[in-house]
Amino acid sequence: MRTYLALAIVTGALVLAAGSAYADLNLFDEYFGVSPTLGAPQTDVLNGGTYTPFATGSLLPTRHLDTLDYVVDDWWGSWSFTDPSGYVSGSGAGQVPAGGEPYDVEAIYFDDTASDLFVVIVTSFDPPPGRYENRVSGSPLVVSGDLAIDLREGTPHSDGFRYNYGVNINFEVRPTNPSDNATSGGSTIGSTLYQTGNSDWYLGTPVYAVPGQGEHTNFDPNWSGFGGTALGSVTVSYELWDPRLGGQECRYSTYVIEVIIPRNLLPPLQEGDEISIQWVEGCRNDASGTNAVIHDVPEPGTLALTGLGLLGMGWWKRRRKVV
Repeated sequence: MRTYLALAIVTGALVLAAGSAYADLNLFDEYFGVSPTLGAPQTDVLNGGTYTPFATGSLLPTRHLDTLDYVVDDWWGSWSFTDPSGYVSGSGAGQVPAGGEPYDVEAIYFDDTASDLFVVIVTSFDPPPGRYENRVSGSPLVVSGDLAIDLREGTPHSDGFRYNYGVNINFEVRPTNPSDNATSGGSTIGSTLYQTGNSDWYLGTPVYAVPGQGEHTNFDPNWSGFGGTALGSVTVSYELWDPRLGGQECRYSTYVIEVIIPRNLLPPLQEGDEISIQWVEGCRNDASGTNAVIHDVPEPGTLALTGLGLLGMGWWKRRRKVV
């Protein structure tokens, strides 16, 4: 299956536009043609009552299918925080995400044009600063992650990923002690692309993190040891999708993250170049990532060409026990 990555997390309409020709474009529904709907209510055998998952197939894209890459891996079912061994999944459901539905990363889409890279993520995880996990004593903050980009430059991190570039989606505050959780720096969504190094990234919520692949989740440009460089503005939206769905999916809100990155902020991408992109919650409870090969690039001076098109994108997701 091909995978498209057009970031679209949904939260009320927090949008920061920045110079792209597509700054006003709604990637999720207008560009990718995704129109999610809720299906039939299911019996909640663990918690009582009912829950309503997405309708089968409603996260599939309908537009730009000739170039789009995407993966839909939604989990839907009944989950109990007090009985994590009692998972019950509906027909066609994926694996259970760590922590259940609030940490579910449900789909990821990618496409590109001669001028921009598009990334969209659908998730139930709360927008910046993150999720206050009230099922744990003290309701700790689990921060939302930033978008990491690996252009295969330099030495890889221990998880095999090179954190060459990042979009600072969340304005969390990096702690002095790496064993501590990051704290809120405000709920505003970022809109800047940075060139970064592996040491600029860290695990945002280590106290409650699952082992994962050891990947990092966040970077903080205001941290005293930050060595990255701001490259320019991008467009970021983290939007709440519940009003369009007509309710909550599996008893929790759905968000769509959209990120549009002007290609002129990155080094020239040539046909055959390989890149990777990942988005991980601060606790690593569920994650999404892609490996991509640049298929085409615009000829010099011909921005009208539909250039890029990432082929062979890989996808990985994690489903583990929770915070």
